[in-house]
Amino acid sequence: MSSFLGHSLVGSSIYWLVRPSQGNFSGKRFVWLLWLIVVACAPDIDRLAIALSSKANQGLRITHSIFFSLILPCCTIVLLRLLGVKGRRLRDRSLQVILAGLSHPVLDLLVGVTLLPLLWPIALQRFKLPFGILPSAGRLQLSNYYLYRNLWIEMGALLPLLGGIFLLRRPRAKTPIQKAAIALLFLISASFMYWGYSLPR
Repeated sequence: MSSFLGHSLVGSSIYWLVRPSQGNFSGKRFVWLLWLIVVACAPDIDRLAIALSSKANQGLRITHSIFFSLILPCCTIVLLRLLGVKGRRLRDRSLQVILAGLSHPVLDLLVGVTLLPLLWPIALQRFKLPFGILPSAGRLQLSNYYLYRNLWIEMGALLPLLGGIFLLRRPRAKTPIQKAAIALLFLISASFMYWGYSLPR
């Protein structure tokens, strides 16, 4: 499974990649940014809630299904509508929160280790990619070398990738230097992904 830091990074990046509106970064937008991070990390609630754990659900991590990952986003969209948010603002925020919710099972799939019941409760079939390009989250222990190594690989893969996508999405025409920077960011990301791919599973 991906780390809390990785899920938080992707959740926050979604805000900057699909912004609800232009303008200054206000307190309300900061709260929305934090909420996207919460939504992106929410499926790991099964580590805290016994009733949602795999032991209580036939060995299935039901919180990592598409259905469960979309519960908070759907509730959020309904609440936004009730609060009077509509039009393009509602559309953009809906897209953000849905992407944040689905980002969690996607990242965990890219680790290529844990079987995920993506179609629960419709089907109990579990899915896992035959490969992985991200490392699993190391055991949370300060003396654990693999915790730091895996975080380094994960950040090395995700940060340059998201930075490159952000630069690509900027509306201005790209200068040769900017194009070279984007290519370099993607190359760095690909290098760390290959490192993650080469890890034993």
